[in-house]
Amino acid sequence: MSQPERTKFMKRKTTYGLALSGGGARGIAHLGILQALEENDIIPVVMSGASMGSLVSVGYALGLKPKEMLQLIEEEVKPFSLTNTNLSRNGLFSMKKVEKIFREKAVPDDFSTLNIPVYVTVTNLNTGKFEIHSKGPLVSYTLASATIPLVFKPVVIDDVYYVDGGLTKNMAAQILEGKCDIVIGINVNHIAQENSFKRMRDVAARTYHLAVHNTIRDELDYCNYVVDPPETTKFSPFDFQKAAEIYEIGYREGLKLAELLKKEEAKKTSFFSNIFKKTSSK
Repeated sequence: MSQPERTKFMKRKTTYGLALSGGGARGIAHLGILQALEENDIIPVVMSGASMGSLVSVGYALGLKPKEMLQLIEEEVKPFSLTNTNLSRNGLFSMKKVEKIFREKAVPDDFSTLNIPVYVTVTNLNTGKFEIHSKGPLVSYTLASATIPLVFKPVVIDDVYYVDGGLTKNMAAQILEGKCDIVIGINVNHIAQENSFKRMRDVAARTYHLAVHNTIRDELDYCNYVVDPPETTKFSPFDFQKAAEIYEIGYREGLKLAELLKKEEAKKTSFFSNIFKKTSSK
């Protein structure tokens, strides 16, 4: 390898891919993590998302900044307010506000309009299987990925009914393999031991989280790093009014991750530098 080639190789930065899990309001932690990574000049080259992770990854790839998305959640997007009520037989609420924001940004309405590739997970209600999409109608697939059954009306695309991707694949890490150097999985549904269940909704929430967690077990094997903030257990998937607190949890975790990644990058640079020095001296 010539000296110019060596210099170019040594200066090449490691590329990162982020696999963002679903989790409702807990997914706001993704925004804090992205903010911390950005501040440390760590920008993903590819992303995947399920449910809330899809909204975040697509929003980010459309050019929305993490703090901008946080502000939108706090001021504009109130999924469980009366203004979003949709009393139909298929769902209690609508995502019209979210859809409006995305349609204003996604022109044309296609995955090709994104600044970086994004893969979104959806559940095909007709077949009962998960699908991962990176082509076609961007807004429809993104909304479908975050469509919690019974809470939101299913999204129909080409006569197929789609709902929350987190039901069947709450983190899509394998799809990022080969598209970046390092795959980072971010799970905002930490599973900790629970000692008591005082209400039926506590049992229901615990059952749902365990079921969803089982959909990511195999995906974790494809991650070089996994971020799994324990503090997310303090919040329910519907705690959107606590967006700032959840964001801060993600931000703190993101700073830790950024420090780790920068240390690993420094080690790699030092390692190859020593190899090149030894080769040159021969």
